[in-house]
Amino acid sequence: MLADSDEFCGIDPDEMGQLAVSLRGAADRLTAFSREYEGKLGRYGIGTPALREIADIAEWGGTQVSMLHGRIDLVGNLGAGAPELGGAVAMTGGQGLVRLPDDLESMEVAQGLARMYGNDILTRSDSDALANLIHDHADEVAALADNPQAAAAFFALLPVKSRDKLPSLLMATGSKTAKQDLAAFSKALGAALNAPPLVPAFAKVREDLAKPVGSKIVAWNRLALLKGANAPAKVRSAAARALVLDDFMKNSEQDWRTNSSEAGKYGLPSDLVALGLEVLAGDGAAVREAFAGMGGTDVKLSQVEKMKRLLGYIDHASTGYEVADAFGRALESGAETTTEKPGQHSPAAAAFAMDVMLATGPMGDSIPEPARESMVTLATSYIHELASGARFDKAVDRASGFKMPENWVSLPGVTPAFYLSVGDTYRFMKTFTGVERLTVRFDETAAQFRYGTLTAAAKLDVLNKTRNFEDTARMFGGLAGMEFKATLDTRGERDATDDLIREITKNTFSLGIDKIPGVGTLAEKASEKLSEKLAEKLSEKAVGFMNESWGLTKTYYVSGLLDGWAGSFETRVEAATGARSNFVIRQKYDMAYLLHEAGYPTSDPPAELISKETGNLKTYDELLAEAKKEAGEGKKWEEALRKKLASYERWMDSNDALDKKVEYSSDSLTSEKGKEQTGLWS
Repeated sequence: MLADSDEFCGIDPDEMGQLAVSLRGAADRLTAFSREYEGKLGRYGIGTPALREIADIAEWGGTQVSMLHGRIDLVGNLGAGAPELGGAVAMTGGQGLVRLPDDLESMEVAQGLARMYGNDILTRSDSDALANLIHDHADEVAALADNPQAAAAFFALLPVKSRDKLPSLLMATGSKTAKQDLAAFSKALGAALNAPPLVPAFAKVREDLAKPVGSKIVAWNRLALLKGANAPAKVRSAAARALVLDDFMKNSEQDWRTNSSEAGKYGLPSDLVALGLEVLAGDGAAVREAFAGMGGTDVKLSQVEKMKRLLGYIDHASTGYEVADAFGRALESGAETTTEKPGQHSPAAAAFAMDVMLATGPMGDSIPEPARESMVTLATSYIHELASGARFDKAVDRASGFKMPENWVSLPGVTPAFYLSVGDTYRFMKTFTGVERLTVRFDETAAQFRYGTLTAAAKLDVLNKTRNFEDTARMFGGLAGMEFKATLDTRGERDATDDLIREITKNTFSLGIDKIPGVGTLAEKASEKLSEKLAEKLSEKAVGFMNESWGLTKTYYVSGLLDGWAGSFETRVEAATGARSNFVIRQKYDMAYLLHEAGYPTSDPPAELISKETGNLKTYDELLAEAKKEAGEGKKWEEALRKKLASYERWMDSNDALDKKVEYSSDSLTSEKGKEQTGLWS
């Protein structure tokens, strides 16, 4: 093959034909000459070894003529489109030089495979022997991927009728390895599509794959072949649009189902729309290009409206589940959720992500179930944008967009690519907060982002005497409040009874919530004890909701947003569980810990507040654990804890700057303003 695209290997079929004619004539003349003189000299008993050598040369020339004619056909077929096999290529008028890779032996191997499959194997009737024959040679097709130009030659020489029905033809044999065999063909096709275009006839194959067809069956087969090909973005986009998505946008009210039995065996969607999205998924550039142009110039829909049209189809189609799954994964790819880092998204991916949020947000909790997973994937990847969208301190009436809102003040370490309105942020959060497992995923990301951002803000404040720490705490208080409201709106009233919610709230706060990242935790033990206690009283459904609420609260480990809500049920709660400690107090100690660790200037903490294990300031959880251990049998741990916290309070009081910073930050984090303002501004 050519090692460099600047090199040139050209073959002129006309000239090669003339060479074959000349060689054929020379071979015939040599053969006649050797026979004539061998006879004459033989009469006189003269030996003729030289004449026998001439005869051998003539015989060799004859074999070369046959080879040359075969290559003339091969070169003609590869250089002038892809005619059906079996016919000679007309050379009238002259074809001139045909540029091809110089590895013609590999092209001949590809031609042999194309003839075997196209003219023989794939034309037979259904039989086990045929299925085995297909499988026996599938590895040879897959091996063409190592020589992409040979792979291109194979598909250029494979009859169109075979190529366009390949998945169906493989399955029609009853083969148990059809899925594996199709993967071999797709692998070879992908290699050819990704290689430099050195086989002219393959251009027609590339063109056909992205050409509209009148048959849903052919469209499904082409997409199925492309699905595992890892084709270039432009090929994926063009094929998905031409074969289904452009027509879908022009007229979505159709039945897009096809090949249901074959699809199931291949593990592919039977719905043509779903399969088109499957071909796009995994390639962000392909997804964005397809959505931008979907429908062509005849469709005057924005990208958000196109997404909504797909969501509408998902909602009423019988194949909605498989379409929603493919749709969600395509959206993930277009937003580059796994290929780019949060806070560092490219403009193209960010623009697509914002459109996804604007399109899916209005559906809220009614988002199709298979797409929920993709929504939380998007949320975790765009945590900077959601956290900024939950800010109420600046431009609270802002509209979603890329332009920084007027009077906006950026926070260190928070780098949104776009700015969401409060309402758009809240509506998008409702797409996944209805499922506890997905909420936990988001909470884990939010907690890590929150801890890292607050820690960085504390260090900056130490250096510059700024208020980044307080402002950052306020942002995360808004995010926690917004998430809590979204969670209540999507599952609180649906899944819980009043008694259960009150019990959970009371016990969760009295036991303490989780940990500061990197420090010991009591959450697991507390959760187990609470579960055991409630399990005696509650149904399995109720215990499930308890676990959901625990997950929501523990992740922020400073969420006092439930406090006032729980207090409204004070009489019944106290009757059931007794007095509880004020959870809001602990936020002061979490904030003090972060600031002290960042080096905020303070006096030395008293010895009783220094951990012997770490040598650092004790966390609230460590103090709580000590209090429970010291209380022992028959004593109240709350009293022991108060004594320990009193020492903590005296130390903070003696450091006025720290004390004010802690009070403001903890108030912001435990305020219900975020929850209440979400209701107003959404």
